[in-house]
Amino acid sequence: MLGNLFSEADIIIIANLAVWLVISLVGGRIFFLKREVKDMRIRMLAHQLEEEKRYRLLLRQIKEQSGSPHALDDLQLLFTDKAKRIRRQYPSLTDTDMQVLTLIGLGVDNADILQFTGMSKRTYYKRRQLIAQRMNTTAAQLDELVKQLFTSK
Repeated sequence: MLGNLFSEADIIIIANLAVWLVISLVGGRIFFLKREVKDMRIRMLAHQLEEEKRYRLLLRQIKEQSGSPHALDDLQLLFTDKAKRIRRQYPSLTDTDMQVLTLIGLGVDNADILQFTGMSKRTYYKRRQLIAQRMNTTAAQLDELVKQLFTSK
């Protein structure tokens, strides 16, 4: 039936157009996906750089406060054992909770904790409330409890 409406040359042209249409659609999608992957890589690198910046800030603050070049190694050993003990005592604490608790235990003030963790003020104080609930205390007493946990033997 198509043979009556179109010549063989017309059918070949239509088939070629259909192939080029599919190729252009697939090619456009591939270009779009490549751009998305590139944008995602850029966002991941930016996030990684921000994390590294926060980590360097904390390390600098610890070094300035301690005055000892080996203080970081000592603190890591000390706080690893303490963190394990706190985890056993309060198993419902998350990794983020432990990060916040460790910073509180180090005596880092709230403004620096906000900067280091990248949390908003509201998120940070909600996190403190959750931690306090998980540790069966109040948010007001949290700092004192954490300092006791990290300074006790």
